Amino acid sequence: MAAFSIALVLMQGTFPGDVPGTEIGAGLPPGYEPSGAVWHSGRNQLLVVSDDGLVSAMNADGSDVQHWTLPGDLEGITCADPDSDVVYVGREHPDAVLEFDLSTSSLLRSFDLSATLTGPSNSGLEALTFVPIEGHPEGGVFHAGLQSDGRIYVFDLPILTSASSTAVTHLDTITPAPGLSDLSGLD
Repeated sequence: MAAFSIALVLMQGTFPGDVPGTEIGAGLPPGYEPSGAVWHSGRNQLLVVSDDGLVSAMNADGSDVQHWTLPGDLEGITCADPDSDVVYVGREHPDAVLEFDLSTSSLLRSFDLSATLTGPSNSGLEALTFVPIEGHPEGGVFHAGLQSDGRIYVFDLPILTSASSTAVTHLDTITPAPGLSDLSGLD
């Protein structure tokens, strides 16, 4: 496998073109395969997950890299509350959303999505994002992309109304581009 590096692109002007960027992959282990990333505005850090079960955090310039290990093939990461160190990680096979506290290095809960969202080996949950909704009891809903069918599955997870429930409520399925599959990222 060829070496892979991440570049955080800071847009200045019109894309495409001569876009400046900052190389930020130097603090990542050899063979690191980034699968999802999100900017955590409260921590002022980029969070990245790898297929090998690593959650990584770093400053915008790639410095002060921290790593945590979670079980499974990690494919997406999102923040529901920028004032919290709790983040949500998408795991492929079995497809789930993992609630993880960066400040305590603790896996808090696992929300099993496999009753609704599952794909063949290595084509399951491939993307995850949180969509805030004003007035929603949980602050918003989760959108999970399934690689095998290209659909986006919308879930309500009890992230604010309960500290222990792992209930999953499937709300909707969106087909953004009928006939296409291999959805691999959401924001």
